[in-house]
Amino acid sequence: MSDEVHYGMVIDTRHCVGCQTCTISCKISNEVPGSAHWNHLESLDGDELYRATGMFPRARLAFRPMLCNHCDDPACVKHCPTHAMHKDEETGLVLVDEDCCIACGYCTWTCPYGAPSMDDVHHVMSKCTFCEKRISQGLMPYCVEACPANARVFGNLNDPESEPSTLLQREKGIQHLPEMGTNPSIYYV
Repeated sequence: MSDEVHYGMVIDTRHCVGCQTCTISCKISNEVPGSAHWNHLESLDGDELYRATGMFPRARLAFRPMLCNHCDDPACVKHCPTHAMHKDEETGLVLVDEDCCIACGYCTWTCPYGAPSMDDVHHVMSKCTFCEKRISQGLMPYCVEACPANARVFGNLNDPESEPSTLLQREKGIQHLPEMGTNPSIYYV
């Protein structure tokens, strides 16, 4: 086991019911202002979020919750002109230094996941922090605690005994857009 912490999340798309509790709990609990959002859902079945696909008796709805992937090699950090987007050396979290951010939006354009969002109240970019302050206190991110389907599992991916690591050992987790070379810390099963 590595002594370095590498926070990550496994999202079980088989359990996600598309209720958007993660989106709402994140927005409210993190006091994400204005039209900024740090969490959203995508359909795994088509272009329209709540339109069922397939035919009876195999009709289905399937969702992919999207948030910052806290990548090992984040495009947003590489291309931020002011270095406001940065990777915390101790936790591996990708964070925004709002004092340096000029709200150019370049991080959003270069992020394959579209994670950074304009905080139109404070005129800076903002994004998921994995609830950095909460995890430093040993608590789970709000979206993990709020999920009624227990579709989100969070923890240290470098610890083979952690809940996300053991889940990834049992299930074949995949990263979204691995071909982009960012090595995301979010896995989907």
